[in-house]
Amino acid sequence: MSLANTEKSLRLATYLVPSHPVDLYECIAHFLEDELNFKATLVYESRDPTELFETRPDPFWLNEIDIGFFTPMQYVYMKKLRVIKNFELLSVTPVFTHVKNSNENSGYYADIIMHKDVQKTVKSFLDLRGNSWAFTNNNSLSSSISIQKLLRTHGENSSFFGNTIRTGNHLMSVVKVQNKQVTAAAVDSTAFYNYKNILHNDSNDICILDSIGPLPPYPIVCNKNLNSELKSKIIDALLHHTSKRTWGNRFKKFGLIKFTENSDYAYAEMEYIEPQDNQGLCSIYY
Repeated sequence: MSLANTEKSLRLATYLVPSHPVDLYECIAHFLEDELNFKATLVYESRDPTELFETRPDPFWLNEIDIGFFTPMQYVYMKKLRVIKNFELLSVTPVFTHVKNSNENSGYYADIIMHKDVQKTVKSFLDLRGNSWAFTNNNSLSSSISIQKLLRTHGENSSFFGNTIRTGNHLMSVVKVQNKQVTAAAVDSTAFYNYKNILHNDSNDICILDSIGPLPPYPIVCNKNLNSELKSKIIDALLHHTSKRTWGNRFKKFGLIKFTENSDYAYAEMEYIEPQDNQGLCSIYY
């Protein structure tokens, strides 16, 4: 049984930092602590769990994690790993603000960003032919896989770009665009929102060329040993109580509008996407 059930504590872990600000997940932890009267702790891991979990014991099996935050690709890949089986999808997901999300639906976007200095010559995605491109890694849904799909719809492949640079995380991709080290990049829309509004208020020199999406929502998973009553309370708290004035304002700071229902159906099409390893957009490693 999870320690969350025996010691009135709840252990949260996020694998979305540093692309997402750790403060966002601290805010969720503090909310749950306040709402459920449980001691909540948060740990974060900046390394890709799809690589860590192949060589390390299952943290859910070891009861080191009660609640985990992942990217859609990380979640789908974890489900395929035989050594990671002691978790399940929590039926709730965050909804973030975006210019294309006027209906406040779940899911996020791949924002294709560029420096404003190239607006005169780059009017559409196809105008990026021969230019330099930054992306996080080959298994990133927003910065690589969605772009590969877009290239195929135009009869193109990764040779469309003059040069590609792997940055390791979305923040570094934005930095390279802002510093004009690359012409453009595709980044997680939540990461870009927080870069502009939380981390760097001096980033008005970066603009969005286009946005792809919505992509599947961010999955929140829980330990299978988590007490069912506690699990229900967590879901209810996130779905119905995050809009309280104090907490609503705190979440709004990060672009988080609300939480809504989620299910494995949202990731059905992704089950057929295989890890790219050294394929994909990568030509130069940074």
